[in-house]
Order: sequence, then C-alpha cells, then structure tokens
Amino acid sequence: MSITQFTMEEVRCFSGCQTLEIRPLTFLVGENSTGKTTALACFHVLANYLRGGGVDFNADPYSMGIFKDIVRNSRPKAKTFKLGFTTETVKWTVEFSEKIDGIEPTVSLVKLKFSDGEIVFRVGGNAGGGPPLSLVSFDKKHNYYEINCDADILKIFRSVSFFAFLLFGSDGPLEGNAEGKTALENYVKTLQNLQKGQYNLRGIGDHLSVFSTSPIRSRPKRTYDPTRESNDPEGSDVPMYLMRIEATEKRNWEALKTQLVEFGKTSGLFQNIEVKNLGRSLGAPFQLKFRVRGPNANIVDVGYGVSQILPILVHILGSNPHEMNFSLLQQPEVHLHPKAQAELSSLLARLANEGNRAFIVETHSDYMLDRARIEIIRGNIRPEDVSLIYFEPKGRIVKVHNISFDKMANMVGDPPHYGEFFLKESKRLLGFKD
Repeated sequence: MSITQFTMEEVRCFSGCQTLEIRPLTFLVGENSTGKTTALACFHVLANYLRGGGVDFNADPYSMGIFKDIVRNSRPKAKTFKLGFTTETVKWTVEFSEKIDGIEPTVSLVKLKFSDGEIVFRVGGNAGGGPPLSLVSFDKKHNYYEINCDADILKIFRSVSFFAFLLFGSDGPLEGNAEGKTALENYVKTLQNLQKGQYNLRGIGDHLSVFSTSPIRSRPKRTYDPTRESNDPEGSDVPMYLMRIEATEKRNWEALKTQLVEFGKTSGLFQNIEVKNLGRSLGAPFQLKFRVRGPNANIVDVGYGVSQILPILVHILGSNPHEMNFSLLQQPEVHLHPKAQAELSSLLARLANEGNRAFIVETHSDYMLDRARIEIIRGNIRPEDVSLIYFEPKGRIVKVHNISFDKMANMVGDPPHYGEFFLKESKRLLGFKD
C-alpha cells in the first residue's frame, strides 16, 4: 500500500491544508526557510506514529520544538494542527493538540476515511472515570462513526484490526447506542473481509520503513574502534555496519560492495572500497579505505563527499525489499561534484522504478532535477512516478505547488514565476538588464 498524498494543516508557515503529491521519486524545492525540512520532519513523525512508534517531533535528525513551535502562529492562535496520508483506499488524518499536563504535541484525533464511510477516534468525554471507549455519534446510512476514547489509547496507534478487537472482543468495553454499536461492528467486519482486495486494516505502517538524513551525515575517522562506538543517526554507525558484514556476511558484503563501487565509478567518487581490519577479532580497530586514483587511501584522506554520501548509499542499497521504504533525504548533494549529484539522481530513479522504494529529496541542485528529467526521457522511470513540489513564500505563509511531468519531461502545473531567479541570472550573464 503506497502513500500518494501527504497533507499538513496549520503547521508553522503552512496556512490551511497544504497537499503534497507523493510519488516514488519526489523532489522538494524552494528558497531557504520555506518549510521543506518541516515537511520531511512531519512526514517522518506521522509514518512513525502509524507504524506504532509513538510521537516524537524531536527525534534525530529533526528538532521541531514544542507544540507552540510547531502549530501555525495565527490570529486567533490555532489550537490544533493536522497531518495526513492518503493511500489508494484510505485517507488517514491525525490531529495534534497541546498536552494538558505538558507542552509537547499529543494526538487528539485519528480519522480513517474510506470510499464508503468514516471512523473517527477522538480524545474526550471520558474524564472522571467514564468509559474508555464510547460511541457518541453514528450515521448508519453513510457509515459514519465517532468514538470518544482515553488519551492513552491514541498515544500509540496500533491498527484498525486492534481497535476492532478492543471494541468487539468478548470483553469489549465500547459503550453507547446498541444499534450504532452493531452497525459499526458490521461495517468493520465488511472492511476486514475486503482486506485482501482493498483495505489493509493492519495499519499503514505495518510494512513501512522510514529513514531520514540530515545535510551533515558523518564525520570520518582515520581509525574506528568498535569498543568505543555507539549508534549514531548522523552516520558513524555505517562504518561499523560495513565492518560487521565484511567479517560475518561475506555474500551480503560482496553484493553491497559491488553496488557501491558501481556508483563510485559512474559518479567519479571512487574506484574501490575496502575494510582494513587492524586485528583478528570483531572488537579490533579497523579503517575504511577508498581507491580514487592510485593506491587505496583512508576515508579521511579522500574527498569529503565520499563520507557524506556513504550513509545514504549504504541505506538505500541495503534496504529491505519486503517493506515499503521511504528515504527522506535532506540535501544529499552536499559536498558532491555536479557529476556525482546527477549520478545520484539516476540511482534514485532506478531504485524508485524497481518498486518498494520511495525517495523524498529536499534539494537545491538543478543537476539532480535535470538528470531525473533525462531519466524520464530515456524511459528509465515513468513520468507519473516523479513529482516536483515547489514551496513558494508569500509573505508570512508558504504555498505548495505540485508539479508533474509529461513523457518528454516537460513540467506540468509549474507556476509562471517558478525558476524566475535562474532566468534573471541567465539574462544578467548575457548582459541584459533586469
């Protein structure tokens, strides 16, 4: 089940509801401070919540602050903000409000909208020892059901199937109108029966993996000491991973190394990679060696771009093919030569075209965008599988423009002023006045 749309409502600089069209290869472009990183962070938070990981707006590599830092600063002050995913069959909306006894965001509503109905779980109405689950409103004709519940129930979203068990198990605590409860039970059973053909009620996150990077991903070291290293979201755990599979999983190491070297050669970054062990045990120090020109050199002695792109390459090339993998990449072109930027875009297009991998790329690189368009023309990725999202600042708010491509990679839906800066610069270069 793939995600086709991501929505943000009343988040920071985004007024109202802004919709981002998500494709296997999605680029986020725009000036600095237009909300691109905010969009990535919110996407990651929502995906993590729906796969049962709870809510954390400050998990590495993001730091969004507390509720008042995230909700839009409007007049009157917005009291909630919403994030949402749309799949082929279900639209998920999660509302966040300020925690009563804290300052961080907490889930106050989860809404699941199907083609023929809607189920809403809302926090409220259960203070003072009331029932933890209560059907407070229903419309059997339109399959609309609203359930009040304890805040603890929505802290970690599990799945609709879990809620079905909770509601209608032998000791199900759901209270409310008997007719409505029967109608809701029958509707959920209908959805469960359609699960194989249409609806996945286990939850959108059951087979969803999300990986995020920051613009600065790692600090290379001349020698790595496994006894002193710890997991680091910024990428220093990647050398440890390479050392382990080189020592214990020779087949996987050779497969990954082949792909790494292939990209290294096409991008001009390196010709070979080697893990050099300085002892005989897994706990012994080791070094990462790369051959660029001439003999192998330590990772700290080659171009900085090698250490910055390595965590991305290792993740996207070694991801689980049985999960829907979303890689959220912040400026992956940092420290890369234009040729390497373009080749990275070709790699992302190829992987996206193979299925079960999707990439949302925040970038300032025209080389990456142009190469993606070239891959469309070459037939290496379908135009409908590439999305360009332009974040346009308008005063204190930002408007999202969804741009698509035709078979000749021409942009469709781009606003008249998109690329205006680059056009002006070209005219200045030719000697024309503004």
